Amino acid sequence: MATFLLHHRHGAGECAASFAAWSGFTSPLRRGPAHSTCLSGGHALWWVVEAADRNAALSLLPAFLARRAKATEVRRIRIP
Repeated sequence: MATFLLHHRHGAGECAASFAAWSGFTSPLRRGPAHSTCLSGGHALWWVVEAADRNAALSLLPAFLARRAKATEVRRIRIP
């Protein structure tokens, strides 16, 4: 399994749709925490997930979010 940073962006008028997209969608991310800039005007969401590949990572998001998301493989490092 690899670790991915999922980064979703949407427009200011699409916050409600971004949250409503989770209704009826089964995912381990549902009802869990995410980092967001919606309340500060940035309109982006981030999750750190483990998945076999980028497509599997994006499949953890509802289609509305996944279409606008990037999955970047990341590794944890120690900063000297």
